[in-house]
Amino acid sequence: MDANAALLQTVRVLTEVIDAADPHSRGRSERLARWTLAVARDLGVPASEWPTIELGALLHDLGRYALLNDVVQTPRALEPGERALVQTHPTVGHDLLKGIPGMAAAAELVLAHHERPDGKGYPRGLTGDAIPMGARLIMVCAAYDAMTEERPYRHGLPSQTACAELRRHAGTQFFAEVVESFVRLQSAGVLGDAPGSSSQRHVA
Repeated sequence: MDANAALLQTVRVLTEVIDAADPHSRGRSERLARWTLAVARDLGVPASEWPTIELGALLHDLGRYALLNDVVQTPRALEPGERALVQTHPTVGHDLLKGIPGMAAAAELVLAHHERPDGKGYPRGLTGDAIPMGARLIMVCAAYDAMTEERPYRHGLPSQTACAELRRHAGTQFFAEVVESFVRLQSAGVLGDAPGSSSQRHVA
């Protein structure tokens, strides 16, 4: 096993442990990594970039787990101060990862996964080509997962509704070509069922 493969395997194990702390997020990191790689392949992203993209997808929300759990998982609308705290999680995750050998590029994806094409994202307000491709993929996959996920205080959206939401925000919140690739793959059954759902409920 080469160094990159060993690093990926270690990260997979660690993210399984992290996800297991919340029964509603169990398997989420691995699911997002699988979806993100599928979209990367569909869009012709060079294979040399796949390991970094997979690491970024697995670890994109690492910073959330370093924040106060009662704020991150609150079922109510966040207060302004709480929202500002939660929005630091890409920076927190980036800072945790950037000094680890072999993780600098993945750390950049973690930092950028809440940026937006229209410049209204955070933490840096990046636009267009300044947002790495891996982050463009992660933001779409993570948004779909969040919309379709069952939580104690709300039901997940049906897949068709979630895909419509992605398309509605294509070009502003999400990159349009990534949205279309994701929706096409999901509709073809390549990505599998949405989290916490039956295939009957979440058919695109």
